[in-house]
Amino acid sequence: MSYAIRNGTLELNGTAVRQVPSPNVSGTYRVDPTKLVMHYTAGGSGSGSAAWLANPNAGASAHFVICRDGTVIQCVSVDRRAWHAGKSQWGGLTNLNSYSIGIELANWGPLRDDGTTAAGKAVDYIEAAHKNGGPVRKWEVYPAAQIAAAEAVARATAAYHPIDEIVGHDDIAPARKLDPGPAFDMAAFRKAVLGQVGGDSAPERGTVTASSLNVRSGPGATYPVVAGLTRGQGVPILERRREWISIAPGRWVFGEYVR
Repeated sequence: MSYAIRNGTLELNGTAVRQVPSPNVSGTYRVDPTKLVMHYTAGGSGSGSAAWLANPNAGASAHFVICRDGTVIQCVSVDRRAWHAGKSQWGGLTNLNSYSIGIELANWGPLRDDGTTAAGKAVDYIEAAHKNGGPVRKWEVYPAAQIAAAEAVARATAAYHPIDEIVGHDDIAPARKLDPGPAFDMAAFRKAVLGQVGGDSAPERGTVTASSLNVRSGPGATYPVVAGLTRGQGVPILERRREWISIAPGRWVFGEYVR
């Protein structure tokens, strides 16, 4: 596969990939995007997900949707901001829509206990707990053809924009998102695209012990509450400041309730 981007449009061997334009976009980037955010669609076919993102009522969009067989659909020019990240924060940046490209992979994510999808279909799965916490669950696997296409699209994107980091939606919005989940090998993907494994060793982790725990924008009770966690959720411990713990840039919790 030879993908390249010209004037914001992805081409395969010189021909534009399938276009399903979404109206759910903002203007052009004020600065070149440097992050690539990986998602799953939590649905059936990639075509169906792209069609939904083309609906104004969806209130969401992504630059690319990649089907399970590796077919690529472009929904938004990579020169424009798509609505894929939502409320998010990473590396000192907020509102990652303004700094990133979004790739959606057709995938159901977590499955029913019997390994079937919400539509009742049996699919290949792995059993794992999410890195951000929670029980062991069944997760749909990502087919090799889909991953190969995603790597190729990501490399083309990194050749067009100064992409220096690849993250998951569950990295930039850990309190509310699970995608792309434990079935996606982020370390291998980063290495294939950027030639790196994605940073230093994994941070220390803890588990929330309170029935509910406020996430605040700074290390103190006077800072506003920006999210909430529940008992059993796992969190990274990035920094300790007195009795407060940073679990993400601009996200702090009271350390007494994390063990």
